Amino acid sequence: MQVAEQVSYWVSQNVQNAELKLDGLGQSPVEVSISLQGNEAQISFRTDEAATRDVLQGAGAQLKEMLLREGLVLTGVSVGGSGSGQADGGQRRDRQTARQGVTAPLQVARAETGVNLRGNRTGGAGRSVDLFV
Repeated sequence: MQVAEQVSYWVSQNVQNAELKLDGLGQSPVEVSISLQGNEAQISFRTDEAATRDVLQGAGAQLKEMLLREGLVLTGVSVGGSGSGQADGGQRRDRQTARQGVTAPLQVARAETGVNLRGNRTGGAGRSVDLFV
């Protein structure tokens, strides 16, 4: 299942908030927070890798188009540092453990997004992420 299809599925299941952690896209993981209200989506990307942040910032229009094809309107995108090296890291872990966790498979399809964050890696099939609701 591709990213836009997965988000569309979450909408159909009335999932309103999701957090993903994508590994293997660069040297550090990308944390993704998705908030849905009706057919509107707000997405936040967090990573400590500057090159990855640059690519994500440049891909906003493409993400908007992909979600629109799935019937979703992207109302906001933010890209920033994850803060994993900062003092709030423990607080973030505490918030995550306080949530009920649901695991859902999600394949990262670079072919769909046209974004390859590391030139020496191809494809993301077979990777999965945890979904916290």
